[in-house]
Amino acid sequence: MMKKIIALLLALVMVFALVACGGGSTNNTDNNGGDSSNTGSNTQTTEPNDAQQEALNAEKVDKPYPHANEDGTINLDKIAHYDIEYDYTQNEKLKFVYAAASTFFLYEASAVACESWCPLFNLEWGGFVANSDGDANTWMTLFQQELDSGTQMFILDPDNTIFPAVTAKLEQYPDVAWMPMMSASRDGAEGAGVPDGGNMTHPYVGFDSNEVGKVLVDKLWSWLGETYPDADPAEVGCIAFDFSTSPALHVRAVAAAAEWKAIAGASADNFWNVDLSAAGMTYDGAKQVFPGEIAKHTEIKYWLIAGIIDDWALAAADTLEEAGLTNTSCCVTFGGTGFISQWDAGQETAARFALFTAQTLYVEPIMGAVYAFKMGWTTPEDIWPSWVNPEDCGGEGHHYASLLLPTVWLNADEYIPYLKWTDIYGNTNIYSYLNGYDDVEVAQDEYSSFTTDYPDYYTGERA
Repeated sequence: MMKKIIALLLALVMVFALVACGGGSTNNTDNNGGDSSNTGSNTQTTEPNDAQQEALNAEKVDKPYPHANEDGTINLDKIAHYDIEYDYTQNEKLKFVYAAASTFFLYEASAVACESWCPLFNLEWGGFVANSDGDANTWMTLFQQELDSGTQMFILDPDNTIFPAVTAKLEQYPDVAWMPMMSASRDGAEGAGVPDGGNMTHPYVGFDSNEVGKVLVDKLWSWLGETYPDADPAEVGCIAFDFSTSPALHVRAVAAAAEWKAIAGASADNFWNVDLSAAGMTYDGAKQVFPGEIAKHTEIKYWLIAGIIDDWALAAADTLEEAGLTNTSCCVTFGGTGFISQWDAGQETAARFALFTAQTLYVEPIMGAVYAFKMGWTTPEDIWPSWVNPEDCGGEGHHYASLLLPTVWLNADEYIPYLKWTDIYGNTNIYSYLNGYDDVEVAQDEYSSFTTDYPDYYTGERA
């Protein structure tokens, strides 16, 4: 019974979350799956108490900018990240608003993260502005009301197809600083050499779907080598779930297939892409399809499943358990909220690894970029010079940066320290509901919110 309840809850959660992964009606196709947090009664986003504020103030030093270079100049690659040593209270306190096209789960989690960062950036939280019907005209009306009220700092998450109208509107408000979140702001242009959705018209923070598909397969192959080094290659098989109508999800599956072919040696032909576009983005959809897929391949004893999202990976894990294949199988996902819930409930299945980014770490550089723009420290054209993706440099005026977010592998034995660190770092108690949370000690510098290496294809040049 517990498993069915969790499955139903996760199905609901992931339908909502996937709106931001390119699979929902709002057409947000750039975000490749940033994870969401528990937004229920366990979440606390209050101002720092006196002791917390005193500790924060004790870290302050005389710095001209957050993460300034040793000579005091601006570090454009780090300026948007929160700097515990910088005194943000020396600057004017301004109102900040998160305006989204939906009240779905992932947007609510993003709003919680935005609210938690406001006291640290010395911002006034203006609230979560969203329309529940997903209508673009309604969203534009709400956005106009915020502009008319004098709000000058935003994270904007409209239906990404209306970004041309949004950016045109913002040209009338030169004092407004903003960033997109779930998908990049693009101009809708089409043609040879133009990226999917058009040229970028603002910097963006997110993930690389190609890299996601690759590292999911790498993790599966590593698990097999460590756990069953003598496995017969003929008995080793890999399945990647796909959703062919969602660009971001489809790219992951294609990349997973390419990586399997490259590394699997004698097992290279034992790969199957399972398209769930007809079944739906739910646990139930995957649960209906997956049993038939493994039934086609009774010769496979060692199943490696690139679940792509939690729902599908959990459906696969449950099916493998029913087939008696848990011990010889491994399922991985990009996300992890569902896996974390299962691990915390003490369930042991083939759902073994999650590539995870906490929502607070997702929001931090986006909000910090808005802050940096408003303070006049940098511009959308100049921020993050090391993070320029040439594939998004479609021509003159279209060479904005795409900052990639840090990810970390979580498993059933090691997920709590990282999640507690994200609470400490972001001054929240989002994950304090976890079993054993209070007994775990973690230092503030144990992890980092920075991605240390950018891909080789990021040239660092604004063509």
